[in-house]
Amino acid sequence: MTELSRRAFVRLGGAAAGAGVLAATATTAGAAPGAPSFDLSAPAEPFLVNVGLHDRRTIMQSFAVDSAGDHVYVVQITQGGTVLPGDAPGDAEYARRAARGDLTLSKLDLAGNLLGHMYLKRFGHGVAIGVERTGRDVHLWTEVDAVTEGTSGWGTRLLRFPFADGAVVDAASTPGLQRRELLPGVDRTTCNVDPVHRTLVMRYRRDGAFRFALFHLDDVRQERSAYRPIADIAQPAVLSGGPVFQGYATYGCDLYLFDGQIYSETNPPEGKGNAHLTRVDWRTGAVMERVRTTDGHELHRREPEGLSVWLASPGRRPTARLGFAFGTSLTADPADDRLCTILTKPLSGPMATTTWE
Repeated sequence: MTELSRRAFVRLGGAAAGAGVLAATATTAGAAPGAPSFDLSAPAEPFLVNVGLHDRRTIMQSFAVDSAGDHVYVVQITQGGTVLPGDAPGDAEYARRAARGDLTLSKLDLAGNLLGHMYLKRFGHGVAIGVERTGRDVHLWTEVDAVTEGTSGWGTRLLRFPFADGAVVDAASTPGLQRRELLPGVDRTTCNVDPVHRTLVMRYRRDGAFRFALFHLDDVRQERSAYRPIADIAQPAVLSGGPVFQGYATYGCDLYLFDGQIYSETNPPEGKGNAHLTRVDWRTGAVMERVRTTDGHELHRREPEGLSVWLASPGRRPTARLGFAFGTSLTADPADDRLCTILTKPLSGPMATTTWE
């Protein structure tokens, strides 16, 4: 059941132009002007393959791309043995880091070179992150204020913050954090950003059920009162039970979901994996497409880990890309470093020329 009004949807269709982006003229069935869907069945193109992050013993969880700045941000659980300011005895153990929601954020260039890192204490599990560019300013969006459930920490609010190489941000003690609580009475909050239409999607749990809410990014950024979702839909039933949820992203009128598992005896490499990409219509909450993707099946480990949308500018024909990531390694040896691989899917239709503010 969706809570999307016609007026809100028209506003969504024009959001790109209001953000300093020229809306496209192409349309597809079921999509607003300027927002053709991504072609989930198209062969993937490599973006980053087997690149190293700051922590080499924990697998990536999600990523976001600032294409205007030529940067990629990747988040992972902080690896065991890392001693941070303010730690108590035992905090450096991996189990404590995971249960408390301590994250390591790596900053890469578009070639995969490591440019810096941050530590985020008591944030969450890192299922999704977003990046926001407003003029020259760049901020990350994540979950924050983790509570422990099972063996992991999960966020209960959202946070907006700038990247600062080497910084340690502690949700329990760092002053002046830009928290956002978009909906009352929810937990397991994570978020992602559509940089073209300047929307923010939040996945959350209420009464034991997962849902997705879509907001105008600038409303959330400027802390406008009474956050009102453009749309609010249930997580599709197709992801109940067996599939392992691994990430999500929004673009225009579509919500994209990613699920699957690492290679194992029950999901062997010769079977090319069980990773799936799903497209959901924000207007109805209906599953419009679900595709098993075998792209990158030759990768080792190949654990699905995160989705992100960004603007790409090949020559004079700018377009958006949907990136989907896998935690990988150079060999099947479980002792090998955990690495990051990102593949991309193209749009099914053209965009008009796109410019940044």
